[in-house]
Amino acid sequence: MRKVQIKIIAVLALFNFIFLGSEYLFDNMMAYTTDASGVVIAQSQILGVSAVGFFLYAAVSKWAKNWIKYPGVFGITIICIICLFIVSRHISNEITLASGCVLFLLLGMAYGAVHYTAAYMLKEDGNLAKTVGIAYAAGILLQFINNNFIDNEIVEPVVLSFSLAAGVFLLMGIDRDEPLMCLQDSEKRGRQIVGHPGIAGGILIVNVVLMTCIFATLDNAVTLVHAAGQMDIGQWPRLLLALSGLAAGVIFDWKERRYMYIIMYCITLLSTICVVVIEFGGPFMAGLIAFYLSAGFFVVFFSTGFMEISCYMKFPELWAGLGRITNNLCAVLIGSWSVALIESGNSMVIIIVAIVLFAAISVTTFLYSGRFRDEAEEQAKESEEEEESEKFSAFCEKFSLTNREQAVLRRLLTSDDNMQELAEELFISRAALYRHIASLNEKTETKSRIGLIQLYYAWNEKK
Repeated sequence: MRKVQIKIIAVLALFNFIFLGSEYLFDNMMAYTTDASGVVIAQSQILGVSAVGFFLYAAVSKWAKNWIKYPGVFGITIICIICLFIVSRHISNEITLASGCVLFLLLGMAYGAVHYTAAYMLKEDGNLAKTVGIAYAAGILLQFINNNFIDNEIVEPVVLSFSLAAGVFLLMGIDRDEPLMCLQDSEKRGRQIVGHPGIAGGILIVNVVLMTCIFATLDNAVTLVHAAGQMDIGQWPRLLLALSGLAAGVIFDWKERRYMYIIMYCITLLSTICVVVIEFGGPFMAGLIAFYLSAGFFVVFFSTGFMEISCYMKFPELWAGLGRITNNLCAVLIGSWSVALIESGNSMVIIIVAIVLFAAISVTTFLYSGRFRDEAEEQAKESEEEEESEKFSAFCEKFSLTNREQAVLRRLLTSDDNMQELAEELFISRAALYRHIASLNEKTETKSRIGLIQLYYAWNEKK
């Protein structure tokens, strides 16, 4: 494993832990000031604010100079630490929510910087999903340790503050030895090629939005149970997230990520079945396990997918981390609706919505996976077409074919139509077509249309 890859894993792991740990701390502190539904709504609000911070990073990163960046990063780190301690005191609903919003606004900016740096440094790495999966699993493990062994409202923000400082230190220490525009170099796009990147990016966004509708609904159901005190989701079930993240990284990178989208489609099917089973009265614990197993795959999927496609975009700073932001924004928009749907107890409506979403996911997954073409196959195809073009030119030169005879020969080689149809396609009479073919047979010393075609494919310029 390369040194830079280890640094990226460490940075991603720390910021995953900081983001998830801060969200967990915020949820727990909000539970002191509001009911279960209020916690879910507040969680949606901070996720939405983090999206604003992400877009703010993408906007300012273009013009911010180094003399602004370094003091700015230091100031943001200090403000985040202050907000963490204010949240941990849960003074009131308003103050806790306000400090949480400021915290996640700044964490959103940091998130954008981390993911752009990771995408930039790993743009030619064949183990991108594996790197993301390991980092995600490490972040979850850090959160698990924090939740189980540091159960103190004062110590928790201290741990998160030290982790934030360490993450910022590592991030600032990652050197870019090339200009930022190098990320858009078409010769360094990796092992696959994307046709029409803008369209592909739009399809990917829709795909992630639809998946988020399913996963966010399951997440809200789990959060409601946690906030009501029926189950502490910070305990052992969260280890399944780490395991699924690791598994996703290894499986997604199989065959250079050719099957990542199909695999994620199958995982989404599992989650949809999970919704149906729970609504039909199935055990909540089974649904919880299925949710955590699939959620890890989902996080690695959208993180890897957007990092990968950012290399094709004009603004990679925006696209590299857009997966998490798309997920967060969608979770915000459907937060109240999904909570109301869950609390309504209308199983039939929930099942119908889940099935419709899955059908839409099927369409977008098919459309997006079709946008990727293997680079080796593409190059082989281009090389074959170039060789064929050179052979055709050499053949025509060898037998001194006129422009009209070349056009006739090309149609004979590429079409199985009868003579009348060929004549119409070439905009000549049938008699003129016969004359051109007779001339071709005379020049090539063949006796028929089939003989002419056989001669062409058997002909070798070198011989």
